[in-house]
Amino acid sequence: MTDNFNDAVHITRVLDGDTEAFRELVARYNGLIYRIAYSMVGNEEEARDAAQEVFYRAFRALKSYNPTWPFGAWLRRITVNYMLDQRKKKKVQTVSITMDETVELDVPDSAMNPREKRRQSEQNRSVWEAMNQLPDKYRMILSLRHFENLSYEEISETLSLPLGTVMTNIHRARKKLAEMLQPIQSELLS
Repeated sequence: MTDNFNDAVHITRVLDGDTEAFRELVARYNGLIYRIAYSMVGNEEEARDAAQEVFYRAFRALKSYNPTWPFGAWLRRITVNYMLDQRKKKKVQTVSITMDETVELDVPDSAMNPREKRRQSEQNRSVWEAMNQLPDKYRMILSLRHFENLSYEEISETLSLPLGTVMTNIHRARKKLAEMLQPIQSELLS
């Protein structure tokens, strides 16, 4: 995609019957939708299925899309709603997120010795395990903030929450996560 990709133009083309324009929108936003779904289910196949369903729902609802909203935020909102609805229907706990599919280190492998690699891997695993134990609202808000790099304002839009609530929930989620990781931190440092 080029930097001058214009969602509004593509949406107009879709509404005029251009299916290729919708394919281009899917290509542009598929990664975002998949990552949000994956952060909720921790399973590649379920996340892919969820992304397909989200795009199907978006296509059906496109006539009601308000062009004054950012299209990406609108899709995020559909995704969050769909994932939360699915969770309610299943009434099951979150599947653990696997490390090998999602975590990448910023440090090149050659710069780390085997002991440092193992320690980093253990820390990453501990963070993911703790994240999986957080309530849905905290896991979702941390995922949007730290994995999708959304601003507080974008999270507020996506989740239809007041900005103050977003800030409070992020603070509480980080505090809870830190409390959960404290015993593990002590273990890793000794």
